[in-house]
Amino acid sequence: MIFKNRSKQSIKTDKAAVKTCLMIGSSGMAGQWIKNFTENFSDRIKVVGLCDVSRDALAQSAKTLNLGEDALFTDFNKACASVKADFCSIVIPPKFHSSAAIAAMENGMPVICEKPIADTLDAAKAMMHTSQKTGRPCTIIQNYRYVPNKQELVRIRQERRLGRLQYIVGRYASDYRGHLSWGKAWRHDMDFSLLYEGCVHHFDMLRFLAGGDCETLMGFGWNPEWSSFKHFSSGSYLMRMTNGVHASYEGNSSAAGITNSWNQEYYRAEFEEGTVELAGRDQLTIHQIGEKPKIYNAPKMPYFGHVYLIDEFLNWLDGGSASATHIEDNIKSFAMVIAAIEATSDGQPKQIADYLNDLDISNAAEISKSTLVHNPVTT
Repeated sequence: MIFKNRSKQSIKTDKAAVKTCLMIGSSGMAGQWIKNFTENFSDRIKVVGLCDVSRDALAQSAKTLNLGEDALFTDFNKACASVKADFCSIVIPPKFHSSAAIAAMENGMPVICEKPIADTLDAAKAMMHTSQKTGRPCTIIQNYRYVPNKQELVRIRQERRLGRLQYIVGRYASDYRGHLSWGKAWRHDMDFSLLYEGCVHHFDMLRFLAGGDCETLMGFGWNPEWSSFKHFSSGSYLMRMTNGVHASYEGNSSAAGITNSWNQEYYRAEFEEGTVELAGRDQLTIHQIGEKPKIYNAPKMPYFGHVYLIDEFLNWLDGGSASATHIEDNIKSFAMVIAAIEATSDGQPKQIADYLNDLDISNAAEISKSTLVHNPVTT
């Protein structure tokens, strides 16, 4: 990978070498990451430092990871300054992502971070600027891209099996009418929960499936009277992509009938010569006038979801191709979330370029190989 203003010193590591990791976050979703590391990457990742504001969570995860007291921290700035690791994983609330990632990169560590990038666009930009300034890779988890039927739909588009793509419809709907039904109270109490907690996945998916970046976004958000949420929990948005493909999105956190919840979101792609519908993670249905629907399971993937992204990131650190969801690319999806918030607030269409015109992301599509300042750490 070659970024402007990045050092041209190439990475030189043994691809078989275990990568050491400073992990910021140890409970909730971070607990799933720890399970993933220990079950799927025990021969490639060794966690050498752990940080969490909860001492109880630290103590519990430290047992799993066999870490001593000197490897545990409650302050991520101190952890980043103290721990020497090959990379840092960040799995904490979004409002702390940017400051933790900046601390890690400024202390020499590449970063793999849970979505969304941050809680504000300015914080996301600061994170990206630091990655470019320090030459440290930074990738954002977008695990929903990496399931079989989404990958198959992209192959259908790229190979033009059904001709040219016209538009895509996406639908997400969950029955969260009861308070706490979405896991945590803060999801019911926060502003724009659908956009921050839902569309951060789904807008990125629409970009991925369409094969283009969002050019124009418009739409509305609302909160039905029977909602368990304090703020807008439903919405409808339209997008025009840079390649001429259009997309529409329906989000509903108060669904009482047909649901398309997590990992069951509905996508329909209208092509020149047919329609493709996606169900779950595996199945596709192809409709063509005059023919019976063709229903089949997409080719299996050796890894999917988080496992795919973590493997891809480790390969990047070893000098391979950059993660597809590196921060220069993923900030385009996050800008769509911010644009949707503003479109909902003022009712006006938004040009995504207006949110990104102060960033250097002109080479994002061409990034393919890592060129890092990297000092392998041995343990």
